[in-house]
Amino acid sequence: MARPVTASQLAPLLLFLLILAGCTGCGSIPIAEDDVFMPKPSITPATFNQDDVTLEEHTIYTSEPDSVALDAWWLVPDASESTVLFFGGQGFYLVQSTGYVDAFAALPTRALTWDYRGYGKSEGEPTVAHLKQDALAVYRYVTEELDVDPEQLVVHGHSLGTFMATYLANERPVGGVVLENPATNVEAWEKALLPWYLRLFVGFDFADSLRQENNRTRIASIEGPLLIVGGSDDGITPPEMAETLYDDARTSSKELVIVEGGGHNELYASDAMRTAYRSLLADVQNSVHE
Repeated sequence: MARPVTASQLAPLLLFLLILAGCTGCGSIPIAEDDVFMPKPSITPATFNQDDVTLEEHTIYTSEPDSVALDAWWLVPDASESTVLFFGGQGFYLVQSTGYVDAFAALPTRALTWDYRGYGKSEGEPTVAHLKQDALAVYRYVTEELDVDPEQLVVHGHSLGTFMATYLANERPVGGVVLENPATNVEAWEKALLPWYLRLFVGFDFADSLRQENNRTRIASIEGPLLIVGGSDDGITPPEMAETLYDDARTSSKELVIVEGGGHNELYASDAMRTAYRSLLADVQNSVHE
């Protein structure tokens, strides 16, 4: 039996077909070297080298009955009060997280990043139910084993990880939330991925477990500082989704940043997001000291 085509596999195919249709009659489609090579710089705790910041590897064990080992990195600057718990996107791997590690190292905060089940050195197979279970396990590790005050803990999700960030913020006390390139819900995400004229011929058969994930519902329950960041040129999770979530949020301490020219990745490198991030960390600290 043939394996079903995933959304990540279908998107490049659709793009290719559209390009091919638009080039009917063309003799050839030019492909430069830059279109072939896709270098991604890697990093490990052993190769990390920044003054006044350490990067440690930790192993986090999930709960019974299916206890598995998750690989995590603990980034600690010499002076910090807040802590960020990061949930990566669908393609996030620790060894390819140089940009995020550098971004967190430049902020006055500790940060814990980790590989989902089946990613990198983490054991097990990823499912929605497992990710939720693991989010609670990682939270427990941060607050108990690393002795982080929940009021000083910021949960940060990127893309797919925003669903885990809002889930955790609804299930456990946190000090703040960052949603980077967020989706509203799976139904809206499907419409964003496929224009109306393609939806007449092609559709995504999302599992029920995925369709139940809804950031619009969860964000209304978040009470603390909230930062939502989108890219004006993001074709995966369009900026309108970030704007919708901002409107849905009921917290009085919220900020929306749309990075001009920004895509679906690397918004952490923008001055706008860095400035807003520092502001959110300050709001979290002010809330703790009040």
